[in-house]
Amino acid sequence: MRVGITGARGFLGKAIAKEAKRRRWKVVAFSRNSYQDLDDVEEVRSLADPESIDLSGLDAVIHLAGEPVVGWWSKDKKRRIRDSRIDLTSDLVEALASISESERPKVLVSASAIGYYGDRADEELDEEADVGFGFLPEVCRDWEAASNKAERLGIRVVTPRIGVVLGQEGFLSKIRLIFRVGLGGRLSSGSQWMSWIHVGDVAKIFAECVARRAIAGRVNCVAPNPVTNAEFTQVYSRVLRRKALLPVPKFVFNCLPGDMGRIFLESQRVDPVVMKAFGYEWEFSNLESALSDIEAGR
Repeated sequence: MRVGITGARGFLGKAIAKEAKRRRWKVVAFSRNSYQDLDDVEEVRSLADPESIDLSGLDAVIHLAGEPVVGWWSKDKKRRIRDSRIDLTSDLVEALASISESERPKVLVSASAIGYYGDRADEELDEEADVGFGFLPEVCRDWEAASNKAERLGIRVVTPRIGVVLGQEGFLSKIRLIFRVGLGGRLSSGSQWMSWIHVGDVAKIFAECVARRAIAGRVNCVAPNPVTNAEFTQVYSRVLRRKALLPVPKFVFNCLPGDMGRIFLESQRVDPVVMKAFGYEWEFSNLESALSDIEAGR
């Protein structure tokens, strides 16, 4: 198996490349800097020119690249969030179309996010739930629509909707110090649902989406046991052996520019129905064991 990965330099890309190597797959990384060596990667190809993306010789493509969502949501930032996902995905589909049918990769696993669902309070959300309202749901909807155009080329398309990923990098890296010095706390009321997943399970689910021909379409890439923000706060502080007594009031998030504060307060109680149906066994289905594993590896 020869797999191409865009965004291979990132937090998720590195984990997926490592899982691919464990399965003895060959990994071709796609990066705007094609001269940089990457761990667990056989070859690096350029993404700098959308008109010359080379997807030849691959059995599968995993597409992760995109502007980070967290940051100051200026007009320019929001434009980059949108364009980096939708435009690049369209470029990849065009590159796939340029390859003869017999030589094309057989599967495109194109990342999406549970931001698709928007703010849904206590509603349980499976893969058939409707799209939500707002900036991120619209981005996710159009992002998935762009990748789904590859189906017209006879390519199997899978769109894993990724939840809050827990690992050494990513979400935890932004809050770890705050919690370690005893300044952690729930966000607003803490009643909003957090659908989380250990980075190791993300990598394995992406690999399963490549390997299993029966998996197609939308896949909720989360652990089967979501928690509220208040529960997450309690568990993480217990793992770190710190107190977490300083809640962050809602008005703080309302003051963030471009409506970015919503991403910290929106509630998404997501059920990974598809992966359950395929018998996937999570290595980390319990939040405390996931956080303990991550913090023990620091």
